[in-house]
Amino acid sequence: MNYGLGTPKHDKFYQDFAKIGLTEIKLGYLKESDRYYENIDDRKETFVFTSTLSPELSTVNSEPLEFETEIWRFGFATRHTLGYYGDSFSVLPYHQDGFVWSRLETSEKIDPVLGNDFLVLEVINDHIIIERYIEAFRFGTINEGGIRFEFMNTVSINAGYEASVIFPRHLFWKQAGSYIIQKAGQGALTYFINEILDSSPVAAPIVSFLLQNGYAYAFHLLKQKDMNWPFETEAPLTYETFKFGITFTF
Repeated sequence: MNYGLGTPKHDKFYQDFAKIGLTEIKLGYLKESDRYYENIDDRKETFVFTSTLSPELSTVNSEPLEFETEIWRFGFATRHTLGYYGDSFSVLPYHQDGFVWSRLETSEKIDPVLGNDFLVLEVINDHIIIERYIEAFRFGTINEGGIRFEFMNTVSINAGYEASVIFPRHLFWKQAGSYIIQKAGQGALTYFINEILDSSPVAAPIVSFLLQNGYAYAFHLLKQKDMNWPFETEAPLTYETFKFGITFTF
């Protein structure tokens, strides 16, 4: 179970978005881990999730001119953890990625008497952008990096940072090409991290956390202008959210 606070973003959007709160439930399973060196293990978790993102869930009140959006979404993801394990307490830095389907709604309407002519044109363009997302589930991707503190191999608390992308339309070949390029880079990082694991296993979890999450976020920033980077495509709607939660392992 997670709660979070975040901000929607769009590279071409004129108005400021209202801050959103997030509630989320996940259900999944843990793949048996491989022990590399004393208390350093590699863990893989696969799960499905559903979330609600809304200004009403935020602790920050919306300003009168901020653009409000609400999202209900579902998807599946994989969490990779290379961490420090113990019988009673574990420190588990992680990175995760997955696919998500989001349905966006907004009560915002165009005000024909708002501001001067220039402002009106910009506001109208904002609504044209949003109309490409509403009244249907839109495909997207999700990445998250964070750290979990696990007690007695049963209960853990976690803090993380999520970066998600919602595509206005699904362009299969460009999306597939962008995804393959991103995964190829992750594969190269994994090879490098495995080399570090062999030579300096105690440092490997920290290096893995920094490199994998840094790479994923850099790729996310590139996709804010071109949703299927490196291919020239439309700017997507993105959400970045700080998350806190609790996990039970059975």
